[in-house]
Amino acid sequence: MVKDPKKLLRSMMIVSIVIGLVALAVAVVAVAMKEYIIAAAMLIVAGWQVVNYLKWKKCL
Repeated sequence: MVKDPKKLLRSMMIVSIVIGLVALAVAVVAVAMKEYIIAAAMLIVAGWQVVNYLKWKKCL
């Protein structure tokens, strides 16, 4: 187990930000390629990462 839960929460927040930004980038590329289903899925992933970030920030 992790000895410092706050350090784990901070690292998970950083991972959440990175995943959200990558999902947004993939969504933009998918829209450019007219792959709207993939774009919608990536926007859902990015939105979920915002929810995770806010949840983990609240725990700090």
